[in-house]
Amino acid sequence: MNKFESTFFDKYIPDDQIIKWIIHIHFLEIFSRLFLWLSMWAILPSVLYYYSGSIKELVPFFFLEWFLFIIFIKVIYDIFDWYNDVWIVTNNWVTQLQRSLFKTDSMSVEYDKMEWIEVEQSWILDKLFKKWNLIIHKIWDDTFELKNTINPYKSINLIEDISNEADEQSKLGDDKFDVIMDALGWVVETYLDKKTRKSDKQKELEEVIEQVEKNKWTIDLR
Repeated sequence: MNKFESTFFDKYIPDDQIIKWIIHIHFLEIFSRLFLWLSMWAILPSVLYYYSGSIKELVPFFFLEWFLFIIFIKVIYDIFDWYNDVWIVTNNWVTQLQRSLFKTDSMSVEYDKMEWIEVEQSWILDKLFKKWNLIIHKIWDDTFELKNTINPYKSINLIEDISNEADEQSKLGDDKFDVIMDALGWVVETYLDKKTRKSDKQKELEEVIEQVEKNKWTIDLR
């Protein structure tokens, strides 16, 4: 993960989270979409326009320019859409981000809420191009999926490593909490024990005073 990705996607996660990895959709997905749009809606119309005199007579050149500009905007939008459909792997959870021009959808799952991660092959050449679907199964029978990811097994290994690290940190935090609670328990127990002993001594003193007061010629100077 490079610095640009870390900075770009940092705004989609809470401040207390640290981005460990970004899982992208395979570049072949955007390449196929761009190839279709550029070949069918940019290159082919341009060739027909320049090599057909009748089309030039019917369609002014500025119409072609505006049409190609719209196709260019569509291509830029597709690249933007492809780049922003990711899984953001942080130190505590995995966030699925689906961002378009007008809205942003995201949902997250903590590592201890995951049952398993499934790798699904869509077609026969997926293995050749290292392109599979990744599916996270949650403990409440819910899932979320990122289709056609790049290097899915590398991503799974990374998620497992970060998950184990998070578990160790959680256990360490639990151990510290137990130590603190034990210390507080000892303090409270010591305080109550001292208070009980003090109460017993006060009671013994009051009994002695009561006995002395019963004696004849005793004067109370308190």
